[in-house]
Amino acid sequence: APRFVLSTARDDHAMKAFELGVVDYLLKPFTEARVKRTLDRLVEKSSAPPPERQHDLRIAARDGRAIVFLRREEAYAFEADGRLCYVHSVRGRLDVDLSLTSLESVLGPGYLRVHRSWLVSLDHVRSIDREGGEATLLVGEQDPPIRVSVARDRAAAVRTQLLSRAIGLRADRG
Repeated sequence: APRFVLSTARDDHAMKAFELGVVDYLLKPFTEARVKRTLDRLVEKSSAPPPERQHDLRIAARDGRAIVFLRREEAYAFEADGRLCYVHSVRGRLDVDLSLTSLESVLGPGYLRVHRSWLVSLDHVRSIDREGGEATLLVGEQDPPIRVSVARDRAAAVRTQLLSRAIGLRADRG
Protein backbone atom coordinates (compact mmCIF):
# COMPACT_ATOMS: atom_id res chain seq x y z
CA ALA A 1 0.00 0.00 0.00
CA PRO A 2 1.22 3.53 -0.64
CA ARG A 3 2.73 5.45 2.24
CA PHE A 4 2.55 9.21 2.45
CA VAL A 5 4.90 11.85 3.79
CA LEU A 6 3.81 15.48 3.88
CA SER A 7 6.14 18.43 3.72
CA THR A 8 4.93 21.89 4.62
CA ALA A 9 6.00 25.10 6.35
CA ARG A 10 3.05 24.93 8.75
CA ASP A 11 2.61 22.52 11.65
CA ASP A 12 -1.06 23.22 12.41
CA HIS A 13 -2.32 20.20 10.42
CA ALA A 14 0.24 17.64 11.59
CA MET A 15 -2.03 15.86 14.10
CA LYS A 16 -4.83 15.52 11.54
CA ALA A 17 -2.31 14.16 9.00
CA PHE A 18 -1.15 11.46 11.42
CA GLU A 19 -4.78 10.56 12.20
CA LEU A 20 -5.28 10.02 8.45
CA GLY A 21 -2.31 7.64 8.27
CA VAL A 22 0.54 9.83 7.08
CA VAL A 23 3.86 8.13 7.86
CA ASP A 24 5.73 11.36 8.54
CA TYR A 25 5.31 15.12 8.47
CA LEU A 26 8.38 17.11 7.45
CA LEU A 27 8.31 20.68 8.65
CA LYS A 28 10.23 23.13 6.44
CA PRO A 29 13.05 23.91 6.56
CA PHE A 30 14.23 20.35 7.14
CA THR A 31 17.72 18.89 7.24
CA GLU A 32 19.25 16.05 5.30
CA ALA A 33 19.39 14.01 8.52
CA ARG A 34 15.65 14.54 9.05
CA VAL A 35 14.88 13.31 5.52
CA LYS A 36 17.12 10.26 6.09
CA ARG A 37 15.14 9.37 9.27
CA THR A 38 11.92 9.64 7.27
CA LEU A 39 13.29 7.38 4.53
CA ASP A 40 14.48 4.87 7.14
CA ARG A 41 10.99 4.86 8.66
CA LEU A 42 9.45 4.20 5.22
CA VAL A 43 11.83 1.29 4.57
CA GLU A 44 11.12 -0.13 8.03
CA LYS A 45 7.36 0.01 7.47
CA SER A 46 7.61 -1.55 4.00
CA SER A 47 9.68 -4.51 5.25
CA ALA A 48 7.34 -5.22 8.17
CA PRO A 49 5.17 -8.32 7.77
CA PRO A 50 1.58 -7.63 6.74
CA PRO A 51 -0.89 -7.21 9.58
CA GLU A 52 -2.59 -10.35 10.90
CA ARG A 53 -5.87 -9.00 9.59
CA GLN A 54 -4.71 -9.83 6.04
CA HIS A 55 -5.31 -13.52 6.75
CA ASP A 56 -8.85 -12.87 7.96
CA LEU A 57 -9.71 -10.51 5.10
CA ARG A 58 -12.87 -11.54 3.25
CA ILE A 59 -14.06 -10.49 -0.17
CA ALA A 60 -17.35 -8.60 -0.32
CA ALA A 61 -19.24 -9.06 -3.57
CA ARG A 62 -22.72 -8.35 -4.87
CA ASP A 63 -25.22 -10.96 -5.94
CA GLY A 64 -28.08 -8.81 -7.14
CA ARG A 65 -29.11 -6.81 -4.07
CA ALA A 66 -27.39 -9.11 -1.58
CA ILE A 67 -23.85 -8.60 -0.32
CA VAL A 68 -22.00 -11.90 -0.22
CA PHE A 69 -18.86 -12.44 1.89
CA LEU A 70 -16.31 -14.90 0.52
CA ARG A 71 -13.23 -16.33 2.17
CA ARG A 72 -10.11 -15.81 0.07
CA GLU A 73 -9.88 -19.52 -0.70
CA GLU A 74 -13.41 -19.45 -2.17
CA ALA A 75 -12.35 -17.03 -4.93
CA TYR A 76 -11.18 -18.96 -7.99
CA ALA A 77 -10.53 -15.98 -10.25
CA PHE A 78 -11.29 -12.32 -10.86
CA GLU A 79 -12.34 -11.06 -14.28
CA ALA A 80 -12.39 -7.52 -15.64
CA ASP A 81 -14.95 -6.89 -18.36
CA GLY A 82 -14.92 -3.30 -19.51
CA ARG A 83 -15.47 -1.13 -16.44
CA LEU A 84 -16.91 -4.00 -14.39
CA CYS A 85 -15.09 -6.59 -12.30
CA TYR A 86 -16.33 -10.01 -11.19
CA VAL A 87 -15.21 -12.72 -8.79
CA HIS A 88 -15.73 -16.34 -9.85
CA SER A 89 -16.37 -18.61 -6.88
CA VAL A 90 -18.28 -21.63 -5.67
CA ARG A 91 -21.23 -19.23 -5.38
CA GLY A 92 -21.02 -18.23 -9.05
CA ARG A 93 -19.98 -15.02 -10.79
CA LEU A 94 -20.46 -12.03 -8.49
CA ASP A 95 -19.81 -8.29 -8.87
CA VAL A 96 -16.93 -6.61 -7.04
CA ASP A 97 -16.15 -2.90 -6.91
CA LEU A 98 -12.34 -3.08 -6.93
CA SER A 99 -10.08 -3.11 -9.99
CA LEU A 100 -7.88 -6.11 -10.76
CA THR A 101 -4.83 -4.01 -9.88
CA SER A 102 -6.26 -3.24 -6.42
CA LEU A 103 -7.25 -6.87 -5.87
CA GLU A 104 -3.82 -8.07 -6.97
CA SER A 105 -2.05 -5.84 -4.45
CA VAL A 106 -4.34 -6.83 -1.57
CA LEU A 107 -4.60 -10.57 -2.26
CA GLY A 108 -0.86 -11.06 -2.71
CA PRO A 109 1.21 -13.88 -4.21
CA GLY A 110 -1.48 -16.58 -4.06
CA TYR A 111 -3.14 -14.87 -7.01
CA LEU A 112 -1.46 -14.35 -10.36
CA ARG A 113 -2.27 -11.88 -13.14
CA VAL A 114 -2.37 -14.09 -16.22
CA HIS A 115 -3.99 -11.59 -18.59
CA ARG A 116 -4.94 -7.92 -18.40
CA SER A 117 -8.48 -9.14 -17.75
CA TRP A 118 -7.80 -12.07 -15.39
CA LEU A 119 -6.38 -12.56 -11.89
CA VAL A 120 -6.35 -16.26 -10.96
CA SER A 121 -5.97 -18.17 -7.68
CA LEU A 122 -2.97 -20.46 -8.14
CA ASP A 123 -4.57 -23.00 -5.78
CA HIS A 124 -7.58 -23.38 -8.08
CA VAL A 125 -5.80 -23.91 -11.41
CA ARG A 126 -6.69 -27.42 -12.60
CA SER A 127 -4.61 -27.44 -15.77
CA ILE A 128 -2.73 -25.40 -18.32
CA ASP A 129 -3.11 -26.30 -21.98
CA ARG A 130 -1.92 -25.05 -25.35
CA GLU A 131 -4.49 -24.66 -28.09
CA GLY A 132 -3.22 -23.31 -31.39
CA GLY A 133 -0.32 -21.53 -29.73
CA GLU A 134 -2.54 -19.98 -27.05
CA ALA A 135 -2.20 -21.02 -23.40
CA THR A 136 -5.45 -21.64 -21.53
CA LEU A 137 -6.05 -22.35 -17.86
CA LEU A 138 -8.91 -24.44 -16.49
CA VAL A 139 -9.81 -22.88 -13.14
CA GLY A 140 -12.23 -23.72 -10.34
CA GLU A 141 -13.91 -26.71 -8.80
CA GLN A 142 -17.17 -26.56 -10.74
CA ASP A 143 -17.92 -28.47 -13.93
CA PRO A 144 -17.30 -27.17 -16.46
CA PRO A 145 -14.35 -25.18 -15.10
CA ILE A 146 -13.71 -21.57 -16.06
CA ARG A 147 -11.58 -21.24 -19.21
CA VAL A 148 -9.05 -18.43 -18.83
CA SER A 149 -6.84 -17.27 -21.68
CA VAL A 150 -3.25 -16.50 -20.75
CA ALA A 151 -1.60 -13.49 -22.40
CA ARG A 152 1.18 -14.55 -24.78
CA ASP A 153 3.77 -12.44 -22.97
CA ARG A 154 2.84 -14.04 -19.62
CA ALA A 155 2.48 -17.68 -20.67
CA ALA A 156 6.03 -18.79 -19.83
CA ALA A 157 5.98 -17.03 -16.43
CA VAL A 158 2.55 -18.47 -15.60
CA ARG A 159 3.72 -21.98 -16.48
CA THR A 160 6.89 -21.56 -14.40
CA GLN A 161 4.92 -20.20 -11.44
CA LEU A 162 2.45 -23.09 -11.55
CA LEU A 163 5.21 -25.71 -11.82
CA SER A 164 7.14 -24.10 -8.95
CA ARG A 165 4.20 -24.95 -6.70
CA ALA A 166 3.96 -28.56 -7.88
CA ILE A 167 6.01 -31.75 -7.99
CA GLY A 168 6.23 -34.41 -10.69
CA LEU A 169 7.37 -32.48 -13.77
CA ARG A 170 10.43 -30.44 -14.64
CA ALA A 171 9.78 -26.79 -15.49
CA ASP A 172 12.22 -26.86 -18.44
CA ARG A 173 10.21 -29.30 -20.59
CA GLY A 174 7.68 -27.88 -23.02
